[in-house]
Amino acid sequence: MELWSTTLGSSFILEGILNDSRFPELLWATITVLYMVALTSNGLLLLLITMDVRLHVPMCLLLRQLSLIDFLFTTVVMLRAIIDFLLGDNSNSLGCALQIFLELTLGGGEDLLLAFMADDRYVAICHLRQYMIFMRPKICWFMVTTSWILALPTALEHTIYTMHFPFCMSLEIRHLLCEISPRLKLACADTSTYELLLSF
Repeated sequence: MELWSTTLGSSFILEGILNDSRFPELLWATITVLYMVALTSNGLLLLLITMDVRLHVPMCLLLRQLSLIDFLFTTVVMLRAIIDFLLGDNSNSLGCALQIFLELTLGGGEDLLLAFMADDRYVAICHLRQYMIFMRPKICWFMVTTSWILALPTALEHTIYTMHFPFCMSLEIRHLLCEISPRLKLACADTSTYELLLSF
């Protein structure tokens, strides 16, 4: 069995759900419509909160950031699958590492932002009179910035560590997108410790 290592730009072949479907055109059309609905709704929400000064309040600032992350996350995941289906080319020429990094950054940023939004709701419910003191715009921007700053190094660390494993199997990933778990299944090395760490 041939053993090789991959670089950050390695081209993996994504064998997603469209190829296994009995009606791939119908599934592709459905995914495309849902993708456009997600982009339109998030885009309108971003535009509305940005344009209407009455919505420049802490909760709406956090909602605007959440819409931006959802807009970008949906694009990272779905646009690649739609383009691959249209071109009939499933090789991930953008590089699996780039897609993993963007997914982890956006997903991690969204998780942290949702935690900050829960804190915002707690303050609004339990400390209503001091809400504007605790949640002034500077604090909200700190929350938004922190969610990005904490997500970036974590995503970079996991991406680099995932990409260092050698592969001795096919570079075909039976998945719609490049993620850590499907990649680890192709690795020749023992990944059980890292998978346990990921689950924590």
